Amino acid sequence: MKKLHQIGIIRGIVGAFVVMGTIATTTSAQSQPAQEPLSTPNVQLNVQRTSGNCPKTVGLWWIILPYEGGAEHTVVADTRLFADATKLVPSTNQHFVEFVSNLNSQYANCVGKTISEEYVFYNVEFKNKKAYFRVDLRKISPPGKLIVYKTVAAFRPYVRWAIAD
Repeated sequence: MKKLHQIGIIRGIVGAFVVMGTIATTTSAQSQPAQEPLSTPNVQLNVQRTSGNCPKTVGLWWIILPYEGGAEHTVVADTRLFADATKLVPSTNQHFVEFVSNLNSQYANCVGKTISEEYVFYNVEFKNKKAYFRVDLRKISPPGKLIVYKTVAAFRPYVRWAIAD
């Protein structure tokens, strides 16, 4: 598990730079015209609204890199559509990570959460003018699972996690 953690950290750092560069093209300097993302998120989580004006979905870019005995997962939440700023909530927990984003004025009154039976380890909760994006590996059963890297990249939550036998 220690070797998995070390490999994951190295891959996480390199991968973060690659993804940050790719995603940063959509949030480039103000002097340049706005650009469309290189691709759209490949996972859509439906938002169940309780009250207020909420986005209908939250998009995730989710990439899986399989290797013998496991896989490495990279997920970036597309929070820029409804949030102005995102911060990583400090924690040493290697099975759970949370990011908090201030909702923009269009969605500031949103109360709701994402619902997905397929992606139970990813969720977003909207309340108190904030969105909380969480990756919770405690919700999956394989024993060798670990969050190896977490940061805010191009103003979006970025998480790399690994799973091994």
